[in-house]
Amino acid sequence: MRKKKDKKKFIRKNIKITNLEINDLERFEEEEIIEEKRAEKKKIEKGLISQKSGLKLKNGRILEIKTNYKCVVQIGENQKICQMSGRLKQINFESRSLVAVGDYVRVDFSNVDLNEDPRIEEILPRKNTLSRYFEENFQRKIIIAANIDQVIIISSVNEPDLKFGLIDRYICAAEVFEITPIICINKIDLSDEIEKVKRKCEFYSENGYKIIFTSAKTGEGIEKLKDVLKNKETVFSGHSGTGKSTLINLLQPGLNLKVSEISDSTRKGIHTTTNSRLIAWDFGGYLVDTPGIRTFGLHRENKAKIPRLFPGFSKIYRDCKYPDCTHTHETICAVKEAVENGSIPQKRYESYLRIYDSL
Repeated sequence: MRKKKDKKKFIRKNIKITNLEINDLERFEEEEIIEEKRAEKKKIEKGLISQKSGLKLKNGRILEIKTNYKCVVQIGENQKICQMSGRLKQINFESRSLVAVGDYVRVDFSNVDLNEDPRIEEILPRKNTLSRYFEENFQRKIIIAANIDQVIIISSVNEPDLKFGLIDRYICAAEVFEITPIICINKIDLSDEIEKVKRKCEFYSENGYKIIFTSAKTGEGIEKLKDVLKNKETVFSGHSGTGKSTLINLLQPGLNLKVSEISDSTRKGIHTTTNSRLIAWDFGGYLVDTPGIRTFGLHRENKAKIPRLFPGFSKIYRDCKYPDCTHTHETICAVKEAVENGSIPQKRYESYLRIYDSL
C-alpha cells in the first residue's frame, strides 16, 4: 500500500492591519522601501558593439525606416530589408527611434539561410544628426537624418507665404548640429515684386548664408541648385507646400515624388512625404527627403548657444560687455546696438527673441 502523503501544516499568523498617520517622511529608511526589480536598459556606449561570436557582418547604410524595427539598408549594390537586433532594442537611446536615415550600420547575415531577415547588429558613430523635438515637458528627440553635409531650407514666395522666422529657426538648428544651411526661395514666378523679396533676403547673404532663388515652373535657378547638391549629402526640408517635391522631381527625373496641394482653408501645404528616406542623385551625392515640417523645435539644452548662433550675431556677440550676454536685458550689448543702428533688422531681432523665449 502506498503511504499517504503528510499534509503540510500552515501556521496562520495573527497580523493586524492598522492605519498609520505619517508626519515625517524622512524617518523612513531606504531599506524599508521594497523596489520593483525591472530589467535596466543598457547605456549607449556599452551596447553599440556586439559581443556575439560567429557573426557575418557587412557594412551598410540605412536608406529608409519602415517601422521602428525594420529598415531598408544599402549593402554594396543591393538593398535589403533588415531587422533590428534584439540587443539594440535594449539600449537606452535618447531618441524616439533606434536608428535614423543616413546611419552607417553593420549587418549580420549568419541566419539568412534560416529564412530570417539580416539583422542590424551595430550602429557606427555618427558625424552629426539633424533633429527636431516634441513640444512637451521632456522634449523627446526625433532624428530626421544622420551623417549629412548640408540642409537646403526650402521656403516659397507665395502659397504658402515666405516665413523668415522659420528660416531663422532652421538656421539655428543647422548651426547647433554643425550642418551647413543653404536657403532656397522657391516659386519666384508667383511674385510681382521679386526684387523686393531679394532685398529682404540680403541680410542672410551679407552674413555668409548662400541663397538660391528657384522656380520649378520656369526652371530658373535649377542648375545653380544642382551644382550645390553635387557630391554632397543633403537634407531637403521646409514648410509643407513650398514645392520641395516638385524641385526634387526636376533635379532627378523619374523619381515621381507625389506633389503636395495647398489647403483652401489654411493656405498651407498638405503633407505628402510621410517618412524620411535617402535617395541617390544621378549626378552624385544623396538626398534625404523628409516630411514637411510646420514647426522646427530646438532643445532647451541649446538655449545658451542661440545668442551666438543666430544669423548675424556670430560676428558681434564677442563685443558685448558680458560673455554670456543673452541680448535681452543686458546693458552694453553689441547686438542691441546693432539693432538700434539698423545693421540688424528689428524683425530679425524680434524673431531671435521668440526663439529664445520658446526655449
